[in-house]
This record gives sequence, structure tokens and C-alpha cells, in this order.
Amino acid sequence: MTAGPVAAAVPRRPIRVRLPDGGLHVGPVVDLRGVETAPGAATLRRAVAGGLPAEPAAPSVVRPAPTPVHPFVARLSVGVSFDRRGALAALARLRGHDAGGALTELRRVREAIAETAPAESTDLAAARRRAAEAGAETDRLRERAATVRGRVEAAREVGGDAVEVAESDLSETMRRLSEAATERVAARQRLDALEAEARRARDSREARMRLEDRAANLERDARRTLAAAVRDAFAAAVAALPPAFDADSLSAALAVARAAPLRAPVVVDSAVVDRFGGLARAVRYLSAPVVVR
Repeated sequence: MTAGPVAAAVPRRPIRVRLPDGGLHVGPVVDLRGVETAPGAATLRRAVAGGLPAEPAAPSVVRPAPTPVHPFVARLSVGVSFDRRGALAALARLRGHDAGGALTELRRVREAIAETAPAESTDLAAARRRAAEAGAETDRLRERAATVRGRVEAAREVGGDAVEVAESDLSETMRRLSEAATERVAARQRLDALEAEARRARDSREARMRLEDRAANLERDARRTLAAAVRDAFAAAVAALPPAFDADSLSAALAVARAAPLRAPVVVDSAVVDRFGGLARAVRYLSAPVVVR
């Protein structure tokens, strides 16, 4: 099936749309309204974006490679979500404009972000708990050592077998105290090291956040500069829309599609064609390959 006489309004290379049932539609304008076996507009948009090869049960679209603007305007429908500033920036770059120093600075900041390794998390709570436990155990054994030392002195005054028992108890207590004191020092050193690491990690996170904020600001500045470069072309495209269109996201998307040198087709909903007052007028406005669904 061919596109019909409206194709003459668009001097573009023909596109080939093969439907899952094997039906082939060829032309710069492919009108699938009324074709019962045609998939929905969202599926067609994915087919246009994906190109070949296609999944066996999916439609396939043979078309020229999309330009960087195409993803922003790939489907034109009522209520479409549209990133106007991003689309205008892509359009400006496609037309040879640049954002000057903002992009150079943005690349430098992104390189700095890439060099800032994500901070590893440290389990400070467990280290603090272990240090506290080691300190408490050391204090407890010191108190016990003092108590046992008093028992040894008392046993020595009395004499007998009690002295040997008390001295043995003191020796064991002092051994355990020495081990606990060593563990307390080790736990404190480990905690100090982890706290220093946590401070470095916090500083690294804060530095990374500052860089990411800077990158976001630079990206907004670059997009703003690029959008300004094509503001007149965009405004002229908006002004060329029929009165049936409001100042909404669809109108903005249509204007960008008109201003951009599109190679791959855009998928246009039938309701949008109706607002233009017919397919011929819609195609003439867009001056681009079109698939209507």
C-alpha cells in the first residue's frame, strides 16, 4: 500500500512500515487510520525509534537515522509530555549552535564528579558499641582486681590455704584485666580510624553534591543559551499553527518538529490531524515523514 496523493507535499525519502500481519505500507506519509491490524501509536513510535531488526510480532519501520531532536517529538498526541527546553537545546545543536564556555565547564565538572569515588559506608554504631563494651569490661575488672587484692591482703594476715586461693584469683583477674585493657585500646583505635574515615566520606559526599549541583546549574545554563539561539525559529513555527491549537505542550512539540530537520518519521495521532483540518495540512505544516494512527 502506498501513502496516497498527500505524499507530494513532503519531499522526503519514502519509509516502509511492515505490520505484524505482513501488510506493507510505503511512502513519506503512511496513514494507518482505519487499518484494523495496525498496532497502537506507542508501539509504532517504538518501532520508529528501534528501526531494524524488529521483534517477529512487532511492526518494523525502515527509515533514515533519526536526528537528535527526534526523541523529543517522536509521537505527537494531545496531552503529550514535552521537554521544551531539552528539545530546543537539541534543535540548536543540530543547527550548529553551542553554549560556549558553559559546556566546557560542564565537561570539566563531570570529569571531576567521575573522579570523586562514592564514599563507602562505615558501621560506626557497631564500633562505638564495641568500644563502650570494652571500656565497661575494663572498668569492671579493675574494680574486681581491687576487691580481690583486698581479699589477698586479708588472707595474708590470717594465713592458711586461703592465701593461695586469693592470690590465684588475683592472678586470673589481672590476666583478664590486661586482655580487656588491650582490647579497649584496640577498639578505641578502630573507632578513631572509622570516625576519621566517616569524616572523609562526609567531606567527599559534600564535595560530590556541590559538583553535582554545579553540573545541574551549568546544564540549565547551557540549555537556556541554546534555547535562546533558536527562539525566533520556534516562535515562527508556533505562529504558523492553525487557531485550533492552544499554547500547550502539543503546540510546542509541533513547533519544534516543524523547525527541526527530521529524517525519521513522527507518529501523529488522528486527533492531531483533525485539529489541522486534514492530513494534507498537517503534513504541509510538519514538512516531515509522518505515520498517522
